[in-house]
Amino acid sequence: MQSKFKVALGISILGYVVSLITARFLPGAVNLLVPTTFSLGSLIILSRNHSMEVKRLNAPNPASESLPNVARTSSTTTTPSSELESKDDNDPFWGPISEYIHVIEETMISEGQKNTLDNEIVEKTLSLLARVGRLIPQLKELNDANMNHNIQRLIFKDLNGAINPFLKLGGEAKRLNRRLLLTGIKDINSKLSAYVETIEQKDLIELQTRMELIQQRYRSED
Repeated sequence: MQSKFKVALGISILGYVVSLITARFLPGAVNLLVPTTFSLGSLIILSRNHSMEVKRLNAPNPASESLPNVARTSSTTTTPSSELESKDDNDPFWGPISEYIHVIEETMISEGQKNTLDNEIVEKTLSLLARVGRLIPQLKELNDANMNHNIQRLIFKDLNGAINPFLKLGGEAKRLNRRLLLTGIKDINSKLSAYVETIEQKDLIELQTRMELIQQRYRSED
């Protein structure tokens, strides 16, 4: 799983780099399909042993009682994005993003169970992923191409750009540099908060516009 995850990550990052180049001469909406296409290619690689990995993670483990609390209970944390993934299977844009979120969740849970990642890193990463999962339905309804691209970049570039290099480190190097990863996750979460605020402002403007129309309609009738 780890080697295929690295290959898939490389393909997705390559897609993002290509999209930066093609953005100069392709329309914005069309250019969004470039990283999506590369992401779909990465999913083909991941899907070959995805089912096997899920079965392994869900199999009863006699030693699970001795695992840290986060490692034993984190499977429930991933439920929202797992449900979201099943709903977005046929969505050409959000399907790969939801699948990728699920892959990262499984990786963090697996590494936590092997005690190669500490509880704080696992917990904060899963919390961030769950937050993105809850935001996706709003983004689909908003259907803002620029905002969608920002979230795609946050997952495929920013988050994986922080997590993947850290996973390659040895045990002692992880211990010495864990604060770097936690700071990166915090910064990504702050950026996500800014996106949420933008969405809320758009919703507020839409609400105000609707209320003004309603007031005008009823006042004219009076």
